[in-house]
Amino acid sequence: MSGFVSKLKFVPSLLTCSSAFCGILATILAMEGEKGLVYAAYLIFIAAVFDFSDGFAARLLGAASELGKQLDSLADAISFGVAPTAIMYQMLKQSLHISCKLLDAPMWQIAIALSAALIGIFAILRLAKFNIDPEQAHSFKGLASPACAIFVASLALIEPMVPEDFWLYKILHAVNGAQFPYKLELALIGLEVYVCRNWHWLLPMCVFIASMMITNLPMFSLKLKSLKYSDNKVVYNFVICSVLLIFLLKWIAIPLITILYIMVSLVDWLATKKEKK
Repeated sequence: MSGFVSKLKFVPSLLTCSSAFCGILATILAMEGEKGLVYAAYLIFIAAVFDFSDGFAARLLGAASELGKQLDSLADAISFGVAPTAIMYQMLKQSLHISCKLLDAPMWQIAIALSAALIGIFAILRLAKFNIDPEQAHSFKGLASPACAIFVASLALIEPMVPEDFWLYKILHAVNGAQFPYKLELALIGLEVYVCRNWHWLLPMCVFIASMMITNLPMFSLKLKSLKYSDNKVVYNFVICSVLLIFLLKWIAIPLITILYIMVSLVDWLATKKEKK
């Protein structure tokens, strides 16, 4: 059995390379217009699955190594740094209605479009800090780069949605029939037009989510201390809220969950700090 397991020790590295491949492919497809952006966003989600699986497989097979650690960081830099940068760049460029080559556009538009690079730069800084900070072996400081990448990818998936795509719309329409509250429909459409297609919203979101990766704010761990609810109230409540939001709002839930995660982490940090005093 041990001999069979030793033959499978290449699996974690294969999963890590698969994550990197998804990131490379996502970067290429993000340059192919609106349809390409959607596929690129899905690939980031797939890359995140591979990224989670490689660590799990390494622990299961006893294949953890320094090479695997370095390989994982390089793959993360591509899949959760470069790829989301390409997606945000394309979304900013489209929101600015730049139809010509970027360098032929006005200087202020070039600066806004290139601000997407903050995601890639801060992701690299975050990964470098993580590798040398022993305190982050069990808990994170700053938003993890996969969470940032998923946040950006969800924006690309929200943009093409229509009200009929939301379970919340279907539920309320089934209850109220023709009397469906049109204000909610207008709100959903407005979210796409004024947030996902407007650089005035995209630019602050880009700066905010990128900055959260290099902050020293401790993020609460999703690891369970036990199966008891009393020992994991924060985690269980967060997961329940997240599942409910995803069911009702689909991709719109991802940015909301990310912001909720940051807010809960901030409150938890302030509460811990107050207890220590």
